[in-house]
Amino acid sequence: MPKPKYKISLFLLNNLKFKLETKLSYQILTKFDCKKLSQLIFLETNKSVSESTIYRMFLLNENTNVPYIHTLDIFAEFLGFTYWFDLEKELYDLSDFQSLYGAFSDEKNYQSLLTFSIHAGNLKPIYNFFEQFPQELSFEKKILLGRQLFYSLKTNPSPNLPFFKQFNSLPIVREGFYEYFADPDFTIQHYDKGLLYYLETVKPHESNKSLQDFIFANSLLLRYYFLKRNKSKVLELGNLIYVDVSLTDKELQDLYIYPKIRYLAYRLLYLFMQGGFNHPYWEWLLDFAVNHMEAAQLYEKRMILHTLLDVLQINPAMQKEQLGVFSLQFKEIFALFPSNYNKLSIVEQVNYLNPNASNFE
Repeated sequence: MPKPKYKISLFLLNNLKFKLETKLSYQILTKFDCKKLSQLIFLETNKSVSESTIYRMFLLNENTNVPYIHTLDIFAEFLGFTYWFDLEKELYDLSDFQSLYGAFSDEKNYQSLLTFSIHAGNLKPIYNFFEQFPQELSFEKKILLGRQLFYSLKTNPSPNLPFFKQFNSLPIVREGFYEYFADPDFTIQHYDKGLLYYLETVKPHESNKSLQDFIFANSLLLRYYFLKRNKSKVLELGNLIYVDVSLTDKELQDLYIYPKIRYLAYRLLYLFMQGGFNHPYWEWLLDFAVNHMEAAQLYEKRMILHTLLDVLQINPAMQKEQLGVFSLQFKEIFALFPSNYNKLSIVEQVNYLNPNASNFE
């Protein structure tokens, strides 16, 4: 008896790919990515989905989206579901949610209503739209909203300042866009001004959340000005977050690992501007970070390694050496990467460690 097949819509297929990429922390873009996903699925489920099947489903434009039910069940198991039809319900829910803001399954050829509204500067309806969502909205839906905003603002032919000015205080925008979709490379027009708007209402010692917001935004700005070689701004921000608003041991301990590791790592950039590479501080930072790795989740471990290697761009020889050390010290992390990983440039290898959601544009 032939195995049953099951036709799925392009919307469901895209959301299945989204969930797989969220678990992988990198996009499925090449045959190498498909091969690695195939290997990881087998390691976790002891069941096989071939590299060619994954490639046909997610990367071939002529895809007809009629995989075997057996294949879909394996994807479901890999993502923590019992059967495909359990996963399908969640994918339908995500698709229904995307339809609220006029998203299309074929995002390469059609833009969402949300994107058109932002590009046209018609912001009042969008504000009302975002205002309706509760803080308890699921993580994945916040990610979908954040990703759509990231794309809309990055492709906006008009200035983004009106959006940043009006939307910086909305919780769903602060969390879904600013925090989940942070843009550390500042590829979005006026993103530096957007972070300043984000900081307007933040009082660092008012609460743990406020302190985290303060550290998060100012740390990104410090890194940005460092890469722009703006010494005066780096020293100004460094003095602000490392001297004027110094943290107690308790406040530092209570910070979530994302802002904490950025805060500590970017201090190396601040010290570099003051007098060159500070080897004693680097040794302390490395020891501190590695000690935090044991209790961290996988995506947190990747973020820690990425942040450490990212700041070492000020010392390329040490960056290359440390990448090699990490690849031996944390084999379980590097084993997740495609088989061509070692053939990539240092910049590309470091970026593969980056779990930041803005990689999923």
